Parts: sequence; C-alpha cells; structure tokens
Amino acid sequence: MKQLQSGIATFQVLIEGNYIYADKTRSIYEMVTDSDRFFFLSRPRRFGKSLLLSTLKSLFSGPPDPDGPPQGLFQDLWIGRHSDYDFSQTFPVINLFMNFAALTPEGLLATLASRMNVIANEEKLNINFTPSFVDLSSLIELLSKKYNKKVVVLIDEYDAQVSEKIGNLPLALQFQDVLKGVYSSLKSSDEYLRFVLVTGVTRYSMTGLSAGLNHLNDLTFDNKYADICGFTVEEFDLHFGGRLPALLEVMKKKGRFLEEMTVPMLRDKFLHWYDGYSWDGQSRVLNPFSILNCFRKSYFEQFWIDTGPSVNFINNLITKNIGDPSIFLQDENKFYPLKTLNSAAVGGLSSAAGLFQTGYLTVNETQPGPGGTADYYSLKIPNWEVKSDNFKIFSTSLLSVLGQTQENAREDFEKALLAKDSQRMTEIIEAVFIGLAARHHRNEESFYHSVLYG
Repeated sequence: MKQLQSGIATFQVLIEGNYIYADKTRSIYEMVTDSDRFFFLSRPRRFGKSLLLSTLKSLFSGPPDPDGPPQGLFQDLWIGRHSDYDFSQTFPVINLFMNFAALTPEGLLATLASRMNVIANEEKLNINFTPSFVDLSSLIELLSKKYNKKVVVLIDEYDAQVSEKIGNLPLALQFQDVLKGVYSSLKSSDEYLRFVLVTGVTRYSMTGLSAGLNHLNDLTFDNKYADICGFTVEEFDLHFGGRLPALLEVMKKKGRFLEEMTVPMLRDKFLHWYDGYSWDGQSRVLNPFSILNCFRKSYFEQFWIDTGPSVNFINNLITKNIGDPSIFLQDENKFYPLKTLNSAAVGGLSSAAGLFQTGYLTVNETQPGPGGTADYYSLKIPNWEVKSDNFKIFSTSLLSVLGQTQENAREDFEKALLAKDSQRMTEIIEAVFIGLAARHHRNEESFYHSVLYG
C-alpha cells in the first residue's frame, strides 16, 4: 500500500515518496489542452488546491531527471499512460502562494516584492522589486524573453489576504486595492502567457478583488472539473478500502466500536462523516484532509472544521446574522441563481454564498435557469462533520443574543438536568426561544423548523 500523508502539498514529494495520490491528471489534461488558457477555481480550504497547482508546476517544468522517462513523475498516471500530451514541451513557471502574514498594505507589498525578488534572483533576471514597484507583468515578460517561451502563472489562495481582514472592512478594502493592481498585470501580459490558474476560497466580484482577473474562465461549477479536488467514492475505495480492516481492529481495541461493527459499516461511517461535497449536484467527493487524519489517528473527529483561517471568516459572517438562526437551516428545495453563490463584493458576502464557498454548505441539485439563463442551485449541509459544527455555531449565535456564553448556558442546563430540575430547564429553553428575533414570527413553516432545531 502507498503511504498515508497529511499536509503534503508537493506533487514531487508525494510521487517520489510513494504516498497516496488521487490521480486527477485526466482533468488536468483537459485543462492544459483547452483552447482557453486562463482559469479560476474556487474550493474550500484544505481540499487540495495547492496540490493541484504543484501538479501543474511539475507537468509544465518537465521531468526532474532529464535521463529518465519522458513522462517523468507522470509515467504511472493517466496522463502519462493514456494521453497524447507532449512531455517534451516545458515552460518557465511562476508560483505565488498568497496566504502569508501581512498586517498592513505596506507589509503586503513588501512581502510580494521579496517573493518576486527570490524568483528574479534564481532566474538571474536584471530587475529589483520594491514595495513601490511590485509589477508582476515585468517579471513575466523578462522570464519569457530569457527562455524564449511563454510563461505559466499559478496563484494559490489569491483571496486569503482580504478574507482574513474581513472583520475590519476598511482594511480589507485597502488590501483589495493593492491586490487588484497586482492581479491586473496578468491581463496586460497576455502575449507572454502559456497558462494561468488562480485558486481561492471566495470569488469576490468583478468590481472588487477579481477586477484584475475578469478574463479568467471560472471552472468552479464546471461539471468537467467537479471532482478535481477531493476523493471520489471510487478513489476512496481504491486507496483506503484495503486499510479499513486494520483500522477497524485498532478502533475496537481502543473501545471505540462494539464487536458487531463490520468493515462495510465502517466504510458507511466514513461516507456519513466526510462525503457529500458537490459543485454540480451530481459528482460528490469526500474531504481529503479529514479522511487522512482519521486513518492516521484512528478516530472520527471534526479534523477539517477545527483548522484553517475560515473560522474567523465564518464567525464574521455569523456576527452579521445574529438573531437570524434560519441561515443554518437550508431548505433543499430553495434554489439560488448562480450569481448569488459565485461572487460577492468584499464586505457584502451573503450568508448563503459565504457558507457555500467555505464548504459549510454544498450543492444538492441543479435546475435550468428560466429562458436559457444559468442554472439554479439548491444547497444542503454536506455531511455529519459539518452538520455537528453548524449546531455549535447556531447555538453560539442564539446565546450571544441572550448575552450569555455557550459554556455558561451548557453548565446551567447540565446542572438542571442532573438535578432533574424541570422548572430550571424550562426557563433556560424559554430564554433561548425569547432570543429569537421577532421578525421571524411569520406564517411560514421555516420559522417552526428553526424553533425545533434550536
């Protein structure tokens, strides 16, 4: 069996180290041979976006061993065994990872200048970037002329700097203006570019952060690329099915399951906890980060929920909706137009779009838009890992309306329960119901759903 890994996002390390790698090269082949050359992809954090970019970097850079097979690292993958891809064609690659610490716009520019200087120095280009001169188009042009080839640009987490500042809207808008200027140089460098892929979590609107990227082909909802990140059920069975018996034995020895638990039941539990993510309503994938951690640690937990910068992002989204718990009760029959889920102004992200783009909700099904317009999408909570966390978020929002912490309310309720004090339990429950905003008292069934859920 291939080795388990968690957190390795470098394609070469995975292949050379014989780690598990879900072969996505058929989709990658479709992308790199498309007549279009400029792409954007949105996926939640820790879903494999960085690994996708690393795979593309290896593909365009050529084999690490010039004396080895022409397919290099790809010789045992679909693109190396079944495609007509020309591995002899190589291109210079600029790979920018945008998720780094920057407290001010000046700090952002300084870090970008430093990273671009590293590339320029490695390539021995006669240019020096400074915080007042962060011109990606100059780097692209010089690199293209040096090799007499077009350049590949890969930008990871393009939105991270803005999303992390969203609680401070004036600062987030300053960061947006800085990055908009950097990204706009991609459009002016068209003649020097072979391929561009920009990834992120949130797709900010064309009038905002993405204004410099409005020429990119958005693959987020494209069914050809619906499973380009994450494990399909077939990939899960291929790479992890043989490990289930051993995992089950470990879990039984640790007292996590009764003897009646079987391997098929354990497989179903993985699907219950971590499956269900979809961007087209048909193809569904499991969360790769949580699966790998579950196998490594031998227990089920909210591994994905408990990590990453999206926690602050979600908390800010919740803060704007305190007193409106219905945002967590998604009616699967409610359909949203594509533009509602696909983009937002900085500071104007709707709860539905924010929860969808960050992975707290996923596509349930689609239906054609009226009059030939874009499809409409219904949403649902993808799996138990997310659903259980939504309950915590939901209860925290309600308790903050009451001016009480979740921990205090839980302790009060637990004491009353242990003491069989039904009167005190009733008082606590009534206090939560009183906290529901009065504007929700309407003659619609959704209000009663929210009361029961609360």
